[in-house]
Amino acid sequence: MTSGSIDRRSFIKASAAATAAFGALSLVGCSENKLSETGDEAKNAEPGAAFAANEEGAEWYAAPCWHNCGGRCLNKVLVKDGVVLRQKTDDTHEDSYDWPQSRGCLRGRSMQQQIFGADRVKYPMKRKHWSPDDPHGELRGIDEWERISWDEALDYIADELVKAKEKYGNRSIYFMNLINLEHYLGTVLSAFGGYVDAYATQSNGTFTYPVSMFGVPVQQLNDRYDIENADYVILWGHNPAWCAFGNPSYYIKHFKSLGVEFVYVGPDYNATAGFTDATWVPARPGTDTALILGVAHTMLAKDSDGSLVDWDFLERCTVGFDSDHMPADAKTNENFKDYLMGAYDGIEKSAEWASEICGTPVEKIEFLADVLGRENDCYISTSAAPARAKGSENYPQALMTLAAMGGHFGKPGNACALDISYSAFNRGPKIVQNAYGGVPGQFSNCNNPIDDCLQLGENWDNIIEGHYNFTGHHGIGQFVEAEERDIDIHVILGETTNHLQTQPNINRGIEAFRKVDFVASQVYTMKTDSRYSDIVLPICTRWEVDRDIFYSSFADKECAYAYRKIIDPLYEARSDYDVAKGLAERLGLNFGEIVPFEEKQLWFNHLANATMLAEDGTKGPLVTITQDDLDAYGVEGKTQEGAVDLEKFISDGVYRVKRSKDDKYGFIAFKAFRDDPEANPIATTASGKLEIYCQAKGDLFAAINKGVDRYVEVSPLPKYLRQNEGYEDTFTDWENKVKGPYPFQMTHIHYLRRAHSDMDNLPWAREAMVNPVFINKDDAKAKGIENGDVILVHNDEGSFLRPASVSRLIMPGVISVPHGANVKIDEETGIDLAGADNILTSSSKETSSGLCGWNSTLVDYEKYTGALELLPDYEWPIVDPLAE
Repeated sequence: MTSGSIDRRSFIKASAAATAAFGALSLVGCSENKLSETGDEAKNAEPGAAFAANEEGAEWYAAPCWHNCGGRCLNKVLVKDGVVLRQKTDDTHEDSYDWPQSRGCLRGRSMQQQIFGADRVKYPMKRKHWSPDDPHGELRGIDEWERISWDEALDYIADELVKAKEKYGNRSIYFMNLINLEHYLGTVLSAFGGYVDAYATQSNGTFTYPVSMFGVPVQQLNDRYDIENADYVILWGHNPAWCAFGNPSYYIKHFKSLGVEFVYVGPDYNATAGFTDATWVPARPGTDTALILGVAHTMLAKDSDGSLVDWDFLERCTVGFDSDHMPADAKTNENFKDYLMGAYDGIEKSAEWASEICGTPVEKIEFLADVLGRENDCYISTSAAPARAKGSENYPQALMTLAAMGGHFGKPGNACALDISYSAFNRGPKIVQNAYGGVPGQFSNCNNPIDDCLQLGENWDNIIEGHYNFTGHHGIGQFVEAEERDIDIHVILGETTNHLQTQPNINRGIEAFRKVDFVASQVYTMKTDSRYSDIVLPICTRWEVDRDIFYSSFADKECAYAYRKIIDPLYEARSDYDVAKGLAERLGLNFGEIVPFEEKQLWFNHLANATMLAEDGTKGPLVTITQDDLDAYGVEGKTQEGAVDLEKFISDGVYRVKRSKDDKYGFIAFKAFRDDPEANPIATTASGKLEIYCQAKGDLFAAINKGVDRYVEVSPLPKYLRQNEGYEDTFTDWENKVKGPYPFQMTHIHYLRRAHSDMDNLPWAREAMVNPVFINKDDAKAKGIENGDVILVHNDEGSFLRPASVSRLIMPGVISVPHGANVKIDEETGIDLAGADNILTSSSKETSSGLCGWNSTLVDYEKYTGALELLPDYEWPIVDPLAE
């Protein structure tokens, strides 16, 4: 082809035959049955004939796409004799707005590279220089690996657990998990005596705190057919085209076609803003509360007899806006209106005041005030990004207050809340719902007899320094008064997480990993946690086992998913169920009492217990099950009548309810409350109304921040909090605007190439999306940087190299880094080559207990002139970790 001596038709014929041959031969060893080699007849056939020959007798299977990306889509794989030939996505019915397909994205369609990649962990491995008597922790991350047997690996882990328990107690065992989400190992460790857990704000940012105490539950918004009534959709820091790829983008496109206008608020003009032609209201990272206050002040200043402010709604449905409407339990006489006017601190929260902090031009603040006025119908959809910053404690309440001022609750086309992931732009009661398989203690921490819970964001400091502040287990809604505790961690175990990569301050995390006696993880490809472990176990992917899939339960309200095993386990991989069972036996525990179901039964329960909501509001089973079904799968259960036969559900892989604009599934959040707040009070607030002044909120933060001087004081009102490592800290002298050593704010984006840190090793996705750092054109020009130049981004925590993507789609003074690249540190220089965002994020400082400040990071950058070579990511070798 490069010489020009081959024409296009010949090239296609040759490549078709070559690809078919690759499909037949590349997976030798995955199955006892082999596809035939492509012969001369197939090679000389018309394009596609070789594929057709190899695919004869193959069968399509619905394949799990289990990663926590926010999409929940359908992927199918074509399987013949245990070999996966190719993939496709949803084609179970014609695509329409009433009945949309669940189409997969480039990540899901590349998953075969994850399952069959050269970098699969094939065998149990031990770090070469680790031994129980001399762990050589300083070599974690740089040591070589050696193959061991499963018995050796499980014996090592069990022995280290027993040793730690006997010598230091169960409080010395740190289990990196997410409140037992589908984790079998967590239930075993609980039965063994417990473990130290960890939790923090994570995905939802400050919406993780009990925001229902002031009136707005997380993701309490309207059905997609109602959003058609909106005049404006406000995307506040939201980019569903990347972070919730799939149907949410399809819904947004439909709203746009009906004439709904879009406004985007955030530091960069993202993909969703682009394809909706949204008006951009720029705001620096972490300054959203300041912007909201400036907009609120402007609405008051410009209001003429209720032209902008819905005084009736504030009067009937809120408390705390002014001195005449304070809640009965208020401990101060401060109210929101007087705070805006500077009554308590002498600072009027005007548009000009806000503009200096958030960088939003005054005219844009005035524009947003007009848009959010009571005469417009506004659907305010916020992501958690503005709430993932130090100093963002008041953001959820501030946004609620702004929406209340415009009356944007409880009427058609109006809503305001966190709107991320699976059901974005389509809220309301679930019509169909997958069930959980039935692992005791799943999704709660209730079986763990140890109550210790570190705060992610500070956990590495806790392990290194030996003490932490206990404030309850926020993951299960437990918040208690702060209590300082000593902690002495000697064992770190990981199951399905990658905490070393996905939590702040990777370098500090590496120090913590190297400090303890023993680290073990179980993975299918080498992630950061496993690279710094002592024992690594090869785990089955979800294609290799029948089991319940936790994340499939978090789907669009209109669909449920079914999966089954696609192929036999590769190499020596075992399921995490089998690992937990093997460890339980070695620890002297009865696994049958801990998890009273076999894996196949858990999978069946997951499907059989799925429910469907009828239009009359009654709930029944989704799936029809016969005695023949029970016999065929060898499971326990009962026969039942549902909306779809079990075999069809499994074969299709998805059941989606066909909707219509006039069906009974429509939903408008807070409608009954707005119509009659006295008869339909909000059950979660002390006053029964939306609380602009919320004493419960002030009391909660006072309790969990008690005794920690560096934590901020959080008011019952949504006041502006000066954030640590925010825009103001880019100056050494704020009053005279003297810039400091780190003049740029770094923000993070969910990147379409991967799901958090997962799937980042797929060559197709790596080539399609190059993982640059996005920087402002004027900033780049001042530094002599052009598009594609390699730049060094750095601060006191670390540094990384990345190519620069230069444009005017990001604010001056801001850089945007794709989240989740698995760190690849050059040991000689300490520079990360992958562009791992958390190599630069710091431990949570000067913010509230449990708040991770992802978008509060100060950095500098310059064109890289050093000796390290940065190859394009797709050219990085993908190798077996045991290869020499």
